[in-house]
Amino acid sequence: MGAAIQGIKSIMAILDNIITPNTPLPPIDKMVISLGMRNRPGVSASRVANNIIARKSEAGIPPVPSEEDLRMERIRAEEIIRELQTNAKIVVVIPENAIRTTVYTFTPAGATPTGYGTNELPYIGIAKGYGIIR
Repeated sequence: MGAAIQGIKSIMAILDNIITPNTPLPPIDKMVISLGMRNRPGVSASRVANNIIARKSEAGIPPVPSEEDLRMERIRAEEIIRELQTNAKIVVVIPENAIRTTVYTFTPAGATPTGYGTNELPYIGIAKGYGIIR
Protein backbone atom coordinates (compact mmCIF):
# COMPACT_ATOMS: atom_id res chain seq x y z
CA MET A 1 0.00 0.00 0.00
CA GLY A 2 2.86 2.39 0.84
CA ALA A 3 4.42 1.94 -2.61
CA ALA A 4 1.09 2.73 -4.28
CA ILE A 5 0.77 5.96 -2.29
CA GLN A 6 4.34 6.94 -3.18
CA GLY A 7 3.57 6.21 -6.84
CA ILE A 8 0.47 8.39 -6.75
CA LYS A 9 2.42 11.19 -5.03
CA SER A 10 5.11 10.97 -7.71
CA ILE A 11 2.53 11.16 -10.50
CA MET A 12 0.82 14.12 -8.80
CA ALA A 13 4.17 15.92 -8.44
CA ILE A 14 4.95 15.39 -12.14
CA LEU A 15 1.49 16.62 -13.19
CA ASP A 16 1.76 19.62 -10.86
CA ASN A 17 5.12 20.52 -12.41
CA ILE A 18 3.66 20.27 -15.92
CA ILE A 19 0.62 22.39 -15.06
CA THR A 20 2.51 24.99 -13.02
CA PRO A 21 6.20 24.75 -13.89
CA ASN A 22 8.59 26.14 -11.30
CA THR A 23 10.14 28.90 -13.41
CA PRO A 24 11.95 31.96 -12.06
CA LEU A 25 9.98 35.19 -11.94
CA PRO A 26 10.84 37.73 -14.64
CA PRO A 27 12.68 40.84 -13.43
CA ILE A 28 10.64 43.99 -12.87
CA ASP A 29 11.91 47.34 -14.11
CA LYS A 30 12.86 49.58 -11.18
CA MET A 31 10.92 52.52 -12.64
CA VAL A 32 7.72 50.45 -12.65
CA ILE A 33 8.23 49.67 -8.98
CA SER A 34 9.26 53.17 -8.01
CA LEU A 35 6.42 54.94 -9.80
CA GLY A 36 3.52 52.54 -9.37
CA MET A 37 3.82 50.89 -5.99
CA ARG A 38 3.89 53.82 -3.59
CA ASN A 39 0.18 54.60 -4.14
CA ARG A 40 -1.17 51.13 -3.40
CA PRO A 41 -3.27 50.80 -0.24
CA GLY A 42 -1.86 47.44 0.90
CA VAL A 43 -3.52 44.04 1.25
CA SER A 44 -6.82 43.63 3.08
CA ALA A 45 -8.46 40.35 4.08
CA SER A 46 -11.89 42.02 4.03
CA ARG A 47 -11.38 43.31 0.49
CA VAL A 48 -10.17 39.90 -0.72
CA ALA A 49 -13.15 38.12 0.89
CA ASN A 50 -15.61 40.65 -0.56
CA ASN A 51 -14.11 40.27 -4.04
CA ILE A 52 -14.32 36.47 -3.86
CA ILE A 53 -17.94 36.59 -2.73
CA ALA A 54 -18.82 39.13 -5.43
CA ARG A 55 -17.22 36.98 -8.16
CA LYS A 56 -18.97 33.76 -7.16
CA SER A 57 -21.89 34.64 -9.43
CA GLU A 58 -19.46 34.36 -12.38
CA ALA A 59 -18.95 30.70 -11.40
CA GLY A 60 -22.69 30.07 -11.16
CA ILE A 61 -22.80 30.10 -7.35
CA PRO A 62 -25.80 31.88 -5.83
CA PRO A 63 -25.00 35.57 -5.23
CA VAL A 64 -26.53 35.57 -1.72
CA PRO A 65 -24.05 33.67 0.47
CA SER A 66 -24.91 32.01 3.77
CA GLU A 67 -23.45 33.26 7.06
CA GLU A 68 -21.13 30.25 7.10
CA ASP A 69 -19.97 31.06 3.57
CA LEU A 70 -19.20 34.65 4.55
CA ARG A 71 -17.20 33.52 7.60
CA MET A 72 -15.32 30.90 5.59
CA GLU A 73 -14.37 33.39 2.87
CA ARG A 74 -13.11 35.79 5.53
CA ILE A 75 -11.01 33.02 7.15
CA ARG A 76 -9.70 31.95 3.73
CA ALA A 77 -8.72 35.53 2.87
CA GLU A 78 -7.04 36.04 6.26
CA GLU A 79 -4.96 32.89 5.77
CA ILE A 80 -3.94 33.93 2.25
CA ILE A 81 -2.90 37.38 3.50
CA ARG A 82 -1.01 35.85 6.44
CA GLU A 83 0.86 33.55 4.06
CA LEU A 84 1.79 36.45 1.81
CA GLN A 85 2.91 38.62 4.70
CA THR A 86 5.05 35.92 6.31
CA ASN A 87 6.52 34.00 3.35
CA ALA A 88 6.38 36.13 0.19
CA LYS A 89 9.54 37.60 -1.30
CA ILE A 90 9.69 41.32 -2.00
CA VAL A 91 11.75 43.01 -4.70
CA VAL A 92 12.69 46.47 -3.38
CA VAL A 93 14.20 49.46 -5.14
CA ILE A 94 15.83 52.31 -3.24
CA PRO A 95 15.81 55.25 -5.65
CA GLU A 96 19.07 56.90 -6.66
CA ASN A 97 20.19 59.70 -4.34
CA ALA A 98 17.63 58.67 -1.74
CA ILE A 99 20.31 58.26 0.91
CA ARG A 100 22.22 61.46 1.59
CA THR A 101 25.03 61.92 4.07
CA THR A 102 26.95 64.97 5.21
CA VAL A 103 30.34 64.88 6.90
CA TYR A 104 30.96 67.62 9.47
CA THR A 105 34.13 68.95 11.03
CA PHE A 106 33.73 70.36 14.50
CA THR A 107 35.67 73.54 15.18
CA PRO A 108 35.42 76.19 17.90
CA ALA A 109 33.16 78.13 15.53
CA GLY A 110 30.74 75.16 15.30
CA ALA A 111 30.03 72.31 12.93
CA THR A 112 31.14 72.92 9.35
CA PRO A 113 30.08 70.58 6.51
CA THR A 114 33.19 69.22 4.79
CA GLY A 115 31.86 66.43 2.60
CA TYR A 116 28.71 64.97 1.05
CA GLY A 117 27.73 61.53 -0.20
CA THR A 118 24.77 59.74 -1.74
CA ASN A 119 23.88 56.03 -1.64
CA GLU A 120 27.44 54.85 -1.09
CA LEU A 121 26.97 53.65 2.48
CA PRO A 122 23.23 53.09 2.98
CA TYR A 123 21.94 53.49 6.50
CA ILE A 124 19.02 51.34 7.58
CA GLY A 125 15.85 53.31 8.19
CA ILE A 126 16.78 56.51 6.35
CA ALA A 127 15.75 55.68 2.78
CA LYS A 128 12.32 54.62 1.58
CA GLY A 129 11.94 51.53 -0.56
CA TYR A 130 9.07 50.47 -2.78
CA GLY A 131 8.43 46.85 -3.68
CA ILE A 132 6.18 44.34 -5.35
CA ILE A 133 5.13 41.20 -3.50
CA ARG A 134 5.86 38.20 -5.74
